[in-house]
Amino acid sequence: MSNKEELTAGELQFEHLPAFAEFLLKNKVREFSKVQLDLMFDVDLPILKKYDLSIYTKEQLIDLSLPSYTDFLTAAIENRLSQFIDKSIKTWETNQLPEITRDQLVVEDIILATYVRKSGLSKFIPAFTMDVEKAMNLVKEIDDYSLLANSKAFHAYIRIHHEQIDEINKTLRAHESELLSAQEIAGLGSFEWDLTGGGKSKYTPQVYRIFEMEKTSTLPEFMEFVHPADREKLRKTLHEAIHEGKEYQCEYRYNRNGKEKVLWSKGVVTFEDSKPVNMKGTVMDITDRYFILKRLERNEELYKQAQKLTHIGNWTVDLATGKIEFSEELRRIYGIEAGEEVTFELLLTIVHPEDKEIVLKKLDDSIKNREGHELDFRIIRRQEGDTRFIRRIAEVHTDEENKPYKVVGTGQDITKEVSLAKELREREAALEELNLSLEQKNIALERTNKELTSFSYVASHDLQEPIRKIRTFSNLILEKEPDLSEEGKDCFNRIITSAGRMQKLIDDLLSFSRTQVYENVQMAVDLNQVFSEINSFYRESIIEGRVAISYDRLPVIHAIPFQIQQLMENIIGNSIKYSRPDKKTEVRIHSEQVDAKQLPWFSLKENNRKYYRISIADNGIGFDQRYSEKIFEIFQRLHGKSEYSGTGIGLSICKKIVENHRGHISARGVQDEGAVFEIYFPS
Repeated sequence: MSNKEELTAGELQFEHLPAFAEFLLKNKVREFSKVQLDLMFDVDLPILKKYDLSIYTKEQLIDLSLPSYTDFLTAAIENRLSQFIDKSIKTWETNQLPEITRDQLVVEDIILATYVRKSGLSKFIPAFTMDVEKAMNLVKEIDDYSLLANSKAFHAYIRIHHEQIDEINKTLRAHESELLSAQEIAGLGSFEWDLTGGGKSKYTPQVYRIFEMEKTSTLPEFMEFVHPADREKLRKTLHEAIHEGKEYQCEYRYNRNGKEKVLWSKGVVTFEDSKPVNMKGTVMDITDRYFILKRLERNEELYKQAQKLTHIGNWTVDLATGKIEFSEELRRIYGIEAGEEVTFELLLTIVHPEDKEIVLKKLDDSIKNREGHELDFRIIRRQEGDTRFIRRIAEVHTDEENKPYKVVGTGQDITKEVSLAKELREREAALEELNLSLEQKNIALERTNKELTSFSYVASHDLQEPIRKIRTFSNLILEKEPDLSEEGKDCFNRIITSAGRMQKLIDDLLSFSRTQVYENVQMAVDLNQVFSEINSFYRESIIEGRVAISYDRLPVIHAIPFQIQQLMENIIGNSIKYSRPDKKTEVRIHSEQVDAKQLPWFSLKENNRKYYRISIADNGIGFDQRYSEKIFEIFQRLHGKSEYSGTGIGLSICKKIVENHRGHISARGVQDEGAVFEIYFPS
């Protein structure tokens, strides 16, 4: 192919890909190389089997591949990907690939290599940008690059294999010429087989070399070395030639000395008085040609499969004759039956009416300007009647006088891609609308929460005054009315007790409300100081030997001081309240720093920070582990009021305080043995 016939289409200039490539080169080049290698092994790239990679470690393979990926990313940064592709193809076509010949690359290498490069780039888009539009533009540019790389590679592949076919045909013509010179044919032997049994058979030395034998043998002995699957075919062909006068020619496999060959024999039987006298003929070793042709057939099949998998077909227009050739896959995409002639008139009936003008204009402009083009348009498939989106890439071939003589290109069904892009846009719009709705609801919810919290706080204060009066006047009556009956005194005592419980409930509700509305003013809080103050509060009980509170050296955390004080007082108070009457109450506090990955809660796992785990263990009455979640719910109690006082709000306050500090609290209990509270604070 002349230089003028080289690809002229698709000299792409990218808008977004250079910045993405620069990001990868500066920040992710080694990780990018690793992903590319992993993908190559995952898809089982055939070319890798040509190298012994077992002698390298994974890191060494990455080091070896870094220069190549660096060159690629540099070309992308400098908007030279078209030249980069051309240079790679030239290296392949000029047989400069290391350790392998150019014809050892197969269709899978082209498809999978482009797939690996495309997939590898796509994996890093989220790391580069979260902008959906920018990401979609990047995906489009990566697809454009992949399509150009595939198109140019397939054309190079076809050129190489056309050259191979030309070479094979040249070799075959040479063989035919040499057949006229009989004994001088390389790889060909001639024979004269005496069919009368008179022992007058003649064989050239080449026959012995082909059959790898030193002397003649009988037909049954010879048949032992013919492939079992071909013996009956060879016997039948010989029988028809010798007994029915038909021409003898047969291709069969022959295995001797551990080497299998494919042989082609041809001969003519001479008859005298209607009896076969001899057969003159030739035998040729066609093993190399046989396997080359099989390989070409296989590659052609793979090429068709590749087109089917990628929904890409190829086409050619001969400008001199107007003849149009469509590949099998392109016929399937357009809905054109095999064998049906493809004409411009037929294609115009398939192209969407609204797109006919631009389709024709683009093709005419390309021929006129001798430049390739890319165009997306719609077709209405025959028979099915459904609309499909097609991406056409075309290139114009010119002769030595720069006159266009052929237009070639590819057509890809991009219907799914277009549909997906539309769906993404619709989802993006819906998501934007949903976000707006959620934002409005969050504002309303925040306002409602503030109002409820304010109401709770004010209402609790207003309730305190009548409760105090009930208790005060009930006590005055008991003091100043000595003549009250015992039943009356009991009633007033009940009123005072109930009012006290109400007072405690209101105080706890105030505390709970206080955890809802707080100024987010956090500062360093020394937990050693917090527990020192708690020790002072229980000083008398500690001196009397009824309570023991011990703790290790505790950390300093960033928190709201009064809330942390209340949290620890509630938990220590809880341990003392639910102590066993027959045992001294022992409370042990321990702390340690843990990684987020050690924590069982998914929300915390997402955070890469470390956490302080504060464990508070006691030897009290404990609880059934089934209630480990219930005890943190507001107004939930595991015991009756007559057994233990309380409102069921204390641990709810603890949970809310911990959540205010983006932490976590949990409890473990064993009945009659004790409980352990574990609190996690971000460090």
